[in-house]
Amino acid sequence: MSKQSKHCWVNWLLLSSVIIGLGFKSQMGKLLTLPNELPAQTCTDAQENGLHYGEAIPTPPPASNPLPFPGELTVDSPSDLPEIYLRNKRIIVQDYMPDDLTFQPFEGYPEDIARIGQVMRNADAGKRIRLTFFGASHTAGDFWTGQIRRVLQARYGDIGHGFVMPIAMAKGSRGHDINLCSSGDWKRDYVGKEDGHGDDAYGLGMSVSSSNPAHFAWAETTHQNPLGRQFSTAHIFTLGTFGGGSLLAQIDLSDPFLIPTHRESTELLDNILNVPLNGHRITLSPAGDGEARLFGMSLESEGPGALVDAIGIRGRQAKTWLEWNETLLRDMLSILQPDIIVLAYGTNEANDSDYDMERYEEDLRDVLRKMKRVHPTAACILVGPSDRGTKINEKQYAVWERTQLVAEVQRNVAPEFGCVFWDWQQATGGPGSMIAWNQTDPRLASEDLIHFTGKGYQISANQFLEALDDAALNFQQSIPKNRFRRWKD
Repeated sequence: MSKQSKHCWVNWLLLSSVIIGLGFKSQMGKLLTLPNELPAQTCTDAQENGLHYGEAIPTPPPASNPLPFPGELTVDSPSDLPEIYLRNKRIIVQDYMPDDLTFQPFEGYPEDIARIGQVMRNADAGKRIRLTFFGASHTAGDFWTGQIRRVLQARYGDIGHGFVMPIAMAKGSRGHDINLCSSGDWKRDYVGKEDGHGDDAYGLGMSVSSSNPAHFAWAETTHQNPLGRQFSTAHIFTLGTFGGGSLLAQIDLSDPFLIPTHRESTELLDNILNVPLNGHRITLSPAGDGEARLFGMSLESEGPGALVDAIGIRGRQAKTWLEWNETLLRDMLSILQPDIIVLAYGTNEANDSDYDMERYEEDLRDVLRKMKRVHPTAACILVGPSDRGTKINEKQYAVWERTQLVAEVQRNVAPEFGCVFWDWQQATGGPGSMIAWNQTDPRLASEDLIHFTGKGYQISANQFLEALDDAALNFQQSIPKNRFRRWKD
C-alpha cells in the first residue's frame, strides 16, 4: 500500500457491544476520509492473478438528478402460435402481448392490501421504505427485482443496492446495478446443499465461508449505470462462533482491517462500516486464522428513498425457511427492517410432482407462521409461480398443469396470515403465456419455458409495480374488523 492509501479508522470496536434485547452483536467502524478513487484492477485480472490494488481510477461522479426511469420496450407479436394444450385440451392464448395485458391486482382482504398501499404512500410522502424479496431462481437473477428497484429508486431516491451476497451461490445468481467479483472455491451453503456445514446457520437462507487467504470477493458500486452509484453504510453480516476466523476487509484503496468472528457462543455479528457517501469497492478475504462464515452484506445510504433486497437461491422451495435458524433470521430482519416481505416461491413446488398440495399447504402455513414470528410488523405478499410450458414437438406445446394448483394454495392461505396474493401466471396472460412469450420478437421467455429473458422480467416487474400503485391509490382505509370479504377482481 502506498502512503496515500493509508487512513485512520475510529470507533472500530474489537470487543463487540451487545445490542440490548436482541441476540446479535454489532461492530462499528468509521472511515473519516477517502480519496476520490477506486481500485483499477478488473475482475478478470484479479481472478487470474490475485488481488493487487496498486493502481487507481477516479470514482465515477454521482448520477444525474432526477434519476432516469427505465425505457419502454417495443415487442412485436409472432405471426402465429404453435398449438398449446392444457390438460389435453387445446387452448387459445389471447391478450399476452405487453400492451394487451390485463391488469393483475393483489388479491386478499382490503385491509391487508391497504397495508401495502400505506407503505407506498409513505414513500410518496418522503419516507424511507424497504421491500425484501425471497425466492428461487427468478429472484436470484435480480432481473425482475432489479427492474422493481430501478423504478422505485427513480421515483423515490437511490439509497443503495440493499442486501447482496458478493459470491454467486449458483449459476445465474447475480446483482442488478452492482459489480460483484469473487474467486476461489468458497464453501457455499444453503438448505439441500450436499457438502454444506450440516447445521441451520443460514442467515437469510444462505452463507459462504472460507479459511483460505487466496480467496476473495468484492462488491462495488456501478461506474456507468445511473443507479447503484454510491452508498455510505455497509452492514457485513458474519457468524460469530467459537474458533471462528477473521475476514480481512478493505474499502477502496484504504489499508485492510480485520473483522473477527471468534465468539464464545454462536450469534449474528453485524459489522457496520460508515464511509463518505460515494462510489466504493468493499473487498473481503479470509485472514487465514480459521474459517469465517459470511451471510452477505447490505449497502445503504441515509435519507428518503427505496431499498429492494433480492434474496434467492436457485431450485429452492418456500419450505426451506423451516430449516433456517430462527434467531439468526429474526436478528437479520430486525437489522434490515423491511416494510414489505415478498415470498416469490412456487416454480419448484409446481415442478415437484411428489409434493402433494395438502402437504404444501401445511408447509406454507408453517412458513408464514415463522415469518410472522421473526418480523411481525411487515406487510407481506405471496407471489405465485409464473407460467410454464413444455415442448411436445415443433408444433405442439403443453402448459405445466401444477402451476395453477400451487397458485390456488397460495391464494387461499395468504389471507390467513394477513398477506396478499399476486398471480404471476395471470399477470403475463394466463396459462400458455410463457409459450407465447417465447415466440415474440424479441423473445420474452427463455427456451426452457420456465424463465423469462431480461426483457420478459422487465415487463413482469412493471405488472407487479402496477399492483403496488393500485394498492396505494385505491386501498387507503384499513378495516381490521371486517375480515369477511376478500378482494379479487
